Amino acid sequence: MTTQTQLQPPETKLITPPSPHGNWLMGNLRDFSADPLGMLTQAGRLGRVTRLRFINANAYLAAHPDDVKHVLVDNHRAYHKGFGLQALMPIVGEGLLTSEEEKHTVQRRLIQPAFHRKRIESYADTMVAYTQAQIAPWRDRQPLDLHNEMMHLTMLIVAKSLFDADVTNSSDQLGKSITELIEAYDMSRVGPIGQFIDKFDIRRNRARAQNLNVLDAMIYDLIRNRRADPADRGDLLSMILSAVDSETGASYGQGMSDRQARDELVTLFLAGHETTAIALSWTFYLLSQNPASRTRLEAELDGVLGAPTSAAARPPTMNDLERLPYTRRVFAEAMRIFPPAYATARLAQADDIVGGVRVKKGESVIVSQWVTHRDPQWWPDPERFDPDRFTPEAEAARPKFAYFPFGGGPRRCIGEPFAWMEGHLLLATIAHRFRLNLAPGFTPTLQPRVTLRPDAMPMVVEARAG
Repeated sequence: MTTQTQLQPPETKLITPPSPHGNWLMGNLRDFSADPLGMLTQAGRLGRVTRLRFINANAYLAAHPDDVKHVLVDNHRAYHKGFGLQALMPIVGEGLLTSEEEKHTVQRRLIQPAFHRKRIESYADTMVAYTQAQIAPWRDRQPLDLHNEMMHLTMLIVAKSLFDADVTNSSDQLGKSITELIEAYDMSRVGPIGQFIDKFDIRRNRARAQNLNVLDAMIYDLIRNRRADPADRGDLLSMILSAVDSETGASYGQGMSDRQARDELVTLFLAGHETTAIALSWTFYLLSQNPASRTRLEAELDGVLGAPTSAAARPPTMNDLERLPYTRRVFAEAMRIFPPAYATARLAQADDIVGGVRVKKGESVIVSQWVTHRDPQWWPDPERFDPDRFTPEAEAARPKFAYFPFGGGPRRCIGEPFAWMEGHLLLATIAHRFRLNLAPGFTPTLQPRVTLRPDAMPMVVEARAG
């Protein structure tokens, strides 16, 4: 299939983009590998489109919302996934995150019904019930690592909601293996040269294989059990194993190999709990640093759910979410400041023009939530935590792609509605019962790997008196 580009008008004047200073041989590779966020921030300040050089390869950082839209939406057919996501293929295989063109279109069409609004709403009670069970043992003045707590909680929720599986007994081992897989992701190994070198890193590959064995054992067990008892349980796993393409009528169910099913499940399992857990960790960190916003959040929760110590107090339900707009704005603002997906790259399959800059076939374009979400042109005083940036009026006044925590276009995260509802409900459930205060003297460190994890999030629990 020939890719047709949608270039900017011929009269557009081409410009030479600025570049951050780099090493004569390595270009910006060392600086980017050592500090991706710092390098992206520095580049984003230089202009609308900035050229980064990684040895002999060019990558262009496109920071303006119009250019983000051009790459992700308007001319998406001219681009494939970048090297960063290609480097994930040893973990996730060729699932929805990494597949291309027609295969991706079919996969998304098959999986989409599992994320239909009505089906997602049916997961709400599960989300709240698991959250209540998670926080039930918490006690006043108890120290805990909130990031670990959130990773554990969202893992249980995604396994139950999407696969109808209870992984409580194996969650510690699974969590450890997933963390080690993510932490082994090395920014210096995302390009062709880095991936070639990676093949010969015996120790790293052995550790990755061991951790993948833990994850695969769980996933393949789910597949085998469901094939043995193929009754439709209304979850994602049932849909994958009995799916029929709504456009062609072709069956992809029993004809889908275990490996294909495994790739889809691993992709959605990892993505389905990682991003929400990270977003909630940063949300509670920001609330601990902004007491006025936390007080306002608690007032909204108490007004809808009752004072936490009163006889009338109750957990939130799906029907409450429209009455908790500030709670959603808190979650949205946290994902602006600390976006779990902080950057993504696209590899040009044809020449294009982005922001007046010529991008040649084979070159990369980076769009970065970290950069665009902190651009003072759209976000005055960008490092200040202000949930009211997300009132309907404020959102309408900004370009759409000034904020894109879940990407955009045909590659937009398929689980976005699930993540929004989960974040909204979990934040409401926890913040109604407890305040979480950052441990004295601790400053979290950003860990930009596949996602923007904190190194830890030690909190001290404070039971709310209401």
